Amino acid sequence: MGRLSIVVLFTPEIARQKEFYEKSLGLAPAAAAARWVQFGTRDAALALRPLPGGETPRIELGFDVPSLDERLAVLKSRGVEPVAELEESPDCRIARVLDPEGNVVQLVERRKPTSTGTWPRLSHAIVNAQSFEACAHFYHDALGFKMSEEREHWIEFDTGEASLTLHAWRDADGLPLAPDQRVSFALMDDDLDTWADELRGRGVRFATIPTEEELGRFAEVEDADGWFVVLRGPSPEVPIEEELAQDFADEDDTRIEQIRRTGDGEPGARPGFGGRKLARKKVERVATKGFDALQKTREADRGGFSPGGGAGAGGGSSRPFSPRPDRPFSPRPDRPPGAGPSGPRPFTPRPDRPPGTGPSGPRPDRPYTPRPDRPAGAGGSRPFTPRPDRPPGAGPRPDRPFTPRPDRPPGSGPSSRPPRPPGSSGPSRPPGPGGPPRGPRRDER
Repeated sequence: MGRLSIVVLFTPEIARQKEFYEKSLGLAPAAAAARWVQFGTRDAALALRPLPGGETPRIELGFDVPSLDERLAVLKSRGVEPVAELEESPDCRIARVLDPEGNVVQLVERRKPTSTGTWPRLSHAIVNAQSFEACAHFYHDALGFKMSEEREHWIEFDTGEASLTLHAWRDADGLPLAPDQRVSFALMDDDLDTWADELRGRGVRFATIPTEEELGRFAEVEDADGWFVVLRGPSPEVPIEEELAQDFADEDDTRIEQIRRTGDGEPGARPGFGGRKLARKKVERVATKGFDALQKTREADRGGFSPGGGAGAGGGSSRPFSPRPDRPFSPRPDRPPGAGPSGPRPFTPRPDRPPGTGPSGPRPDRPYTPRPDRPAGAGGSRPFTPRPDRPPGAGPRPDRPFTPRPDRPPGSGPSSRPPRPPGSSGPSRPPGPGGPPRGPRRDER
């Protein structure tokens, strides 16, 4: 299959379209007649043709073929029939077929070479498909175009200097407006910003201001028929890693099986672009820019700190943190080092520590080691302080609360030894740990 040679805009108002592309965008006419206007774009021609009143504007893409009869025979064997009679002219023969979206594709057998100009370059023709997979098989299998690049919602075919690009229409929720159309095209200049300034001087209103995206820098303008025309800058440089990875990519005839299914329905009779979606996108663009400006203002008020930023302390920005002027921090001499503006935080029990363990309790990295100079069960040197929230006789251990037993009289302790009868005598108790020997019990006196 041959190269992409022409993009034809069928318009009911050819005079208004000619004035827009010639006087507003600055394109130079290369040929003009009553029913044909062609501009001097490079790599592929941009042309206008009139439509009878009442017909809907449309865009047709033309591809050169060496022999139209041979190509039609091949297409017929693959189930593709022309949709109209062949068009004959002194310069060429044209047959038209439909893709799965209903877009008209011209097959052109030229008797004379196409006359092109030098500026601007017509770099891309873009088909925005609802049935992405069906269109990919049509352009690859039926028409025989080879894929030169593939992304998740984007396939670029090798059609000469001007590329044919297939784009998934369901991926049209971003800010660009051209994907709302069935077909769009891109004009490229080496200095997009300078060109945009020239267009503003001519009074051209941009539908999308120059914006940097993954595929390069672009802007959009709206012509007299309401088509959104993409104005592009140079393509971004491909990183060396991607160039090396392309050497190991699968062959083109096997990659077509890897096209992702989009789940889109059958193409309906939707218009070239939707007014409600256009209005929503304009509101979304304004809201997004306003939000970005608000975020930048807030970051400037905070001193430039952004969580998760550079390699600074705490994983934030590498720039120093500036306190907020409405909440100044003044160190106080009565607070220990490290205490914040509201003082030391209270102790919060941790679920990974046993009950009753405070901030200075056992630590996993410092296991307890028994000391030979202390008897088993001996605690620290601090005396026991009864707590009013514990019942009488309860021990100091919160993990073993006191439970009264019906077989013990009131006031008896947790010991299993029965109380001594009055008047009985016995030896004094041995000295307890951490204190002097105790005297005789009250009932022994």
